[in-house]
Amino acid sequence: MIQKSILKGYLERLKNTFKNKLVLQFTFHFLLNQLFLGFALAIPYITYTILVNVVQDSPVFKLDAPNPLIVLITYLIYCFIYGYKAGYPLYEIIRNIKQLAEGEYAQRKEKSRGFFMSSRLYKDVKSNLDHLSSILQINETKRKEFERERQEWAAGITHDLKTPLSYISGYTDMLLSDQHQWSEQEKQKFLQLIRDKATYIHELIEDLGIAFRMDESAASHLKADPIDLVELIRRVTAEMLNMSISKDYSIQMTTYVNRLYVQGDAKLLHRAFSNLMVNAMSHNPPGTHIEITVHKTASAQVQIKDNGKGMDEQLVSHIFDRYYRGTSTGTHTGGTGLGMAIVKQVVSAHQGNIYVNSQVGQGTDIMVEIPLLPYPSLFKHS
Repeated sequence: MIQKSILKGYLERLKNTFKNKLVLQFTFHFLLNQLFLGFALAIPYITYTILVNVVQDSPVFKLDAPNPLIVLITYLIYCFIYGYKAGYPLYEIIRNIKQLAEGEYAQRKEKSRGFFMSSRLYKDVKSNLDHLSSILQINETKRKEFERERQEWAAGITHDLKTPLSYISGYTDMLLSDQHQWSEQEKQKFLQLIRDKATYIHELIEDLGIAFRMDESAASHLKADPIDLVELIRRVTAEMLNMSISKDYSIQMTTYVNRLYVQGDAKLLHRAFSNLMVNAMSHNPPGTHIEITVHKTASAQVQIKDNGKGMDEQLVSHIFDRYYRGTSTGTHTGGTGLGMAIVKQVVSAHQGNIYVNSQVGQGTDIMVEIPLLPYPSLFKHS
């Protein structure tokens, strides 16, 4: 469906672009061939006139007028040659369009037909069809890659939902069983595990909702509240430090400004920076040092840097893709493949930019830039 719409739109632009040019070319082509036709039909009569002048006084030679049948045969031969030379390139174009419509995007290379007006007449059309074929081939390759990543991501999401649900179901069955009397401490432990898994599922569903709601038009529906970015990063960092996983990591926050105002949706920005910090912990080994730094330049800058295992170029290039997990579905990392995609969507919706610099074994450096709020002094004491 996507490829057909692309083909339809491209052919429409092709028609509009070359409509006038083709009309002029066809008109010139027709007039030129009419000239050739007139010359071809005139040859017998010209020859007859010359010969009559040469042998008119000769008693030996006697010339008859040109036979109309010969003129008719000459005309039909010319029409056949003209129809073939003008029509065959059009047949090739129609065949190529049919191949594109059927999903065959590799165009066959046609042999050069020499210096014929018909070949030059359709040159622009064939050139643009070749260009369209190349575009569709690239789009088809991207579509297949996207579909493969989507299927792997779907398998990962299924795994991420099944695992906590199996915990919830198993511990619930254990609590309801009459075959064993659990102590209050054991019950509290089971209930805490059930709650943790339920929280994980809730966050996963929330991530799914955010990812599919945040599109390119999200900025037009974004809140425009003044946000103290320094305070927001402090809150996010404090939450990370309170997580059980953080005890295995060294987390440090540094800020060079007391207040730094931006405009937007505090909840979405909170989610974006939380995802970045969780990502820095969940994808690095224990003992990794994570440093969060807030700067003020022409924009508000938040840098999240670690000395962990780093990423290769392929992973960096796909890190913000919605269905890219960075590992096979058999290697479960707890990620949904949505966290970094949400970060990119949220930052873009706030008219900001995000940059990733990483090398394997050298750690990762992520820089987020968000435009400053105009006239921040109005909110300093609010």
